[in-house]
Amino acid sequence: MKIKEGWIVAAALAAIAVVSILAYRHVQTTSARVCMVCERETHPATTFHLTTEEETIHACCPRCELHYALQHPDSLNQAVATDANTLEEIAAESAYYVEGGDVEYCTLHQSPVVRTGQPAAAMRSFDRCLPNLVAFRTQADAQAYQASHGGGVLTYDGARESVRER
Repeated sequence: MKIKEGWIVAAALAAIAVVSILAYRHVQTTSARVCMVCERETHPATTFHLTTEEETIHACCPRCELHYALQHPDSLNQAVATDANTLEEIAAESAYYVEGGDVEYCTLHQSPVVRTGQPAAAMRSFDRCLPNLVAFRTQADAQAYQASHGGGVLTYDGARESVRER
């Protein structure tokens, strides 16, 4: 009888250990999916990160990260974008960007604006991530996305200038 109780205790402890490990991994992956600049959830097609002397800053989109880079110009070592088609990392400086297309990746998880009262109106006065920027490895890929979703094609320098102006 004592052997049976020992196995039950061991099985319970093993189950607790497995649940604890899974919960720890869930917290780690959930934390990694939050933008370090605006604290929104990230989307795999638009993630962007830059490396400074002290750390790597992960962001939800190129526009959010470029805001950070412009505010901290001396700390930038390397900027890496995500190709929206392949989800592969690419050098931000060599990427092409579509600005202002009809897909707002950074706001996909947010509730729509609820309009109540008279007059029933609401507007977004500022959003760091808009107009959106989506990165592509080649100019042809950016132009194909633009043909489907609208917006304008920019180089990295053009994207930086756009962020600086807003």
